[in-house]
Amino acid sequence: MVHTPTLLLINVLVTATLALSLGVVSSRARRDGLFWWAAALATHTVAYTLYGLRGQAPDWASVLLANTLLGAYFALILEGLFQFQQRVPNRALIWGPVLVLPPLLVVLLDQIQARVVVVGLLFTLQAAYTVHVLLQRRQETPGRGQYFVMAAYGVLIVMMLGRVVLSFTGGLRLGSITDSNAIQATTFVLATLCLILISLGLVLMTKEQADARNRRLALQDDLTGLHNRRFIFEVLGQQLALAERHGWPLALLIVDVDHFKRVNDTHGHLVGDQVLRELATCIRSRLRAQDIAGRWGGEEFIVLLPDTDVAGAAVLAEDLRLAVMQLRCLDPQGQPLPLTVSIGLHAQSQPTSRQRDELLAAADQAMYQAKRLGRNRVERV
Repeated sequence: MVHTPTLLLINVLVTATLALSLGVVSSRARRDGLFWWAAALATHTVAYTLYGLRGQAPDWASVLLANTLLGAYFALILEGLFQFQQRVPNRALIWGPVLVLPPLLVVLLDQIQARVVVVGLLFTLQAAYTVHVLLQRRQETPGRGQYFVMAAYGVLIVMMLGRVVLSFTGGLRLGSITDSNAIQATTFVLATLCLILISLGLVLMTKEQADARNRRLALQDDLTGLHNRRFIFEVLGQQLALAERHGWPLALLIVDVDHFKRVNDTHGHLVGDQVLRELATCIRSRLRAQDIAGRWGGEEFIVLLPDTDVAGAAVLAEDLRLAVMQLRCLDPQGQPLPLTVSIGLHAQSQPTSRQRDELLAAADQAMYQAKRLGRNRVERV
């Protein structure tokens, strides 16, 4: 038979180590959830320390405070999870069980079997709500760390409900939480393993989210949210290979903002940045699902139009030119800021994968031709 106080000590040592490790690497300013999760583990450490002192410390500490702190552990995990997901937390659901615990425990202070039932049900509700929150953003959360957390919480839910059922049926008879028996040993071994699995899952979630963000930033223009030059250059090669294989036409548009330097010089770079964001939104709103738009550099944008011939590309380019003229960009005084673009178009009916540089050069040449001929027009080469 495993000695329960020894298992409690092991849990305390494991949790304290995890709390210290997360505390060292966490930063409240990053708002990635790690700060809350480190606080949760520290709270868990204190709760289990007080459990281990049952019979030596007063009941208000080893019963009331210990169970309340363990409820706070679940709540702090949820606080970190909402912060990780960039959502506003529902604090009534997060902290409600924690606030309900102390008065219930006061009433049931001398009824350990009833306490096991009440505490088990409240902690089960908190664990189930945590799984629900994870499932709500399962598709948006990158990686597999979230499944580690959900699996561990699933084991905890089964374990806590099992203790509730055994208390009801008389299969669990405790004089103290430190009693040594098979059920207590199983409870604290599983609790420690789940704690390690939850902590590993939470750390993996933050790492996987950071990796996904870095990959996105490496291929996305930070100002406009469109793809960046590197991504477009890679995708253009892929689209050319697909077009060559299937015999599809491929068209390119290069869109340049007319007199953009004048906008920056007259109204400042903040207004210039807003113009670029508005233009990016305008371009994005007029593309099909298969079309690809990106910021080519400065005030230049590029649009790849797979399976599009020159006539179809010309229609889209003209529609885009007219739409830009109708954009309501405002200067710092709130006055309308006239905005036009020059668009260069080039299309190949049977492109090959070796023509990437030629296609880009031709579209660029068409755009400069539009500039020379007076701007605010579409030209094709």
